[in-house]
Amino acid sequence: MRICGIVAEYNPFHQGHAYHIEQSRRLTGADIVVCVMSGSFVQRGEPAVFDKWTRAACAIAGGADAVIELPLLSAIQSAEGFASGGVRQLAAAGITDLCFGCETDDMKLLSDIADTVADEDEDFKRQLSERLAEGHSFARARAGAAGMPDIASMPGAILGVEYLKAIRRGFPHIVPHVVLRQGAGYHSDDISAYLPSATAIRKALAEGQTEQALAAMPERCADIVRRALSEGLKPVFPHAFDAVLLHTLRLRGPSYIASLPDVSEGLENRIFSAAQNCRTREALIQSVKTKRYAYARISRILLCALLGVTRDMVTAHNAAPASYVRVLAVRDASVMSALAKAASVPLITSAASPLYPALDAAATGVWALSQTAPPYDKADRDFTQRLII
Repeated sequence: MRICGIVAEYNPFHQGHAYHIEQSRRLTGADIVVCVMSGSFVQRGEPAVFDKWTRAACAIAGGADAVIELPLLSAIQSAEGFASGGVRQLAAAGITDLCFGCETDDMKLLSDIADTVADEDEDFKRQLSERLAEGHSFARARAGAAGMPDIASMPGAILGVEYLKAIRRGFPHIVPHVVLRQGAGYHSDDISAYLPSATAIRKALAEGQTEQALAAMPERCADIVRRALSEGLKPVFPHAFDAVLLHTLRLRGPSYIASLPDVSEGLENRIFSAAQNCRTREALIQSVKTKRYAYARISRILLCALLGVTRDMVTAHNAAPASYVRVLAVRDASVMSALAKAASVPLITSAASPLYPALDAAATGVWALSQTAPPYDKADRDFTQRLII
């Protein structure tokens, strides 16, 4: 049996995602397509716009056979940790193939780049250090040090290279495939574009353009979201936790901030100082960020501060093999049976399992603070929500 894996956030699910799933199935001839998806918080250090079960249901409606959860400690890392964690969970689920979307479908180019950055010889390390010292972001510094083409610093290519690195380092039996990204670019916020991006859909939702946002989703997915909204689900945006974030930073101080992932070179003092004067998360990020400390990096640090995620926790997580696969949704019972045979670790469907990290359940509880209607406002929903079939 061929099982194709996809690493995703579906924040939210849109027509470009449905195209990716369709093409992944065609390219690989897969019997089952499994998507590993971020839970309550996503890789840019922000809350997911909808709860993970609504997004998982949309993925099934959009063509996936199963959706499993990416552990929080993988979901909120930079590209390398995010990609490595996604591949690790999918490998534990028994995939034979991995298919990712990218701004180029030149697999040889991506493979060559992956080889270059994976080797990290002394010349590469020296040039990387020099470019970082000049104030370039890590992605641009790495691209320059490796002599990569400009496309190597595009969002899809950055992740694609990291998927290939993860496969080569630990899961060489997995066959990689690439699908050329269609429609608007990752950062495009034009909701009227052909195949609008998730960024554009979130912007439309934030501006109250709900119907325009829903029109960018496959019809069955839009119906799921429309029903959830009618039940009281509220889209969640980064400012939702501003007060509790600033409270945490001001109360815990520089020593706590210094224990967070990606904090170095005295950055804790810069963040703490800004937290004394800023009234919002956005203002704090704008005050702290530089060419060297990119927006997304600061955003992830602040999310870690909010959730109590330390550097040591992430290091331990990255060194450990997958011990479970949390299934959020499946097309039908036969898919669950097939996954149970293919997986190398136990499948779980609830936080009631002792294998499920308490931190992930707590993160769902934090996300629920943004809601006022059940079941979306329930802090213990990871324990009570049934598997979606």
